[in-house]
Amino acid sequence: MRFSLSHRRALIGHDVTVKVTGAAKETIARVTTELDGRTLARDALAPPEVQYERVFHQVGGGGPGQQHVLSVQSTSADGKRAVASLRWNDVS
Repeated sequence: MRFSLSHRRALIGHDVTVKVTGAAKETIARVTTELDGRTLARDALAPPEVQYERVFHQVGGGGPGQQHVLSVQSTSADGKRAVASLRWNDVS
């Protein structure tokens, strides 16, 4: 699976974009997204899909020096799991 994770500072918190693409003949059955240890979504895809994308607006906190971790776990239709993360620090 291939992951594309991005964020940008929003008026409140962050806007986060998560994209997961299955490899050749691989389909995605479940995607769990967490930001700073808090679950944003647990999506079950029925039927499984070859690509998943979701945008979360104004999630998490923000402030100078805060550290953030976006973690995404994807499970294929045959039960294979893959995890990706994005880490950043807020600047002033």
